[in-house]
Amino acid sequence: MKEEKFDIVSIDSERFVYSFESIVAFRTAFKLKFKYIVAFHATNLSNEELICIQKKGLKIASKELLESKAIHRFIVNESESKSKEIEKDIKEWFSNERLYDNKFYTKNEINFGLVKDDLFENYHYLLFGSESLLQVADYLKKKHHKSFRQILVNSGFHYIIEVLIPVAKIDDEWIDSIYDFFKGEYSFPISLVYYTDLSHGFIVKIEKVTRPNDKQNLILI
Repeated sequence: MKEEKFDIVSIDSERFVYSFESIVAFRTAFKLKFKYIVAFHATNLSNEELICIQKKGLKIASKELLESKAIHRFIVNESESKSKEIEKDIKEWFSNERLYDNKFYTKNEINFGLVKDDLFENYHYLLFGSESLLQVADYLKKKHHKSFRQILVNSGFHYIIEVLIPVAKIDDEWIDSIYDFFKGEYSFPISLVYYTDLSHGFIVKIEKVTRPNDKQNLILI
């Protein structure tokens, strides 16, 4: 019978990983033993976006979703004429036919961390939300001569979303990375990329946290 979840910070999980001498054996046993992986998504959300996630869950990044988020988050307290001007510029940005190739854009995926504390240390997701919007912010700054990174930060609140990821729906490389994490072959904060929407039923908790200290001055770029 499968156990419900694998939590990477659990001592039992660590013991399980170290019981294997080969990554293939580990991967096979992992799929048989666990139903879910505990994971965390760091983000910046407006109240409207928070309500949407509570009702519908997390959606994979798409051109349409990011364009909608950009319009929602970057047009704040502007006159009608200025709002139309900014919206026009946003739509122009997203209209580029080679969007996926020459702009920083995470297509058709949701990014998670397996260690919650890592998301505070590598805080850009928590500070800004979708990093795919940062180049849009920089583009708008050049056009309108003000910090849209700051607008993005200020127009929402900071959240850590704890979820259960179905093991049956993740690629083998993310299971393998767990083995490498414990065996010393993984030097980065351990992550998991999920390639489909995650419904609200898999959300365990949405935790509002304080704004991270921007020690790298990412807002000022």
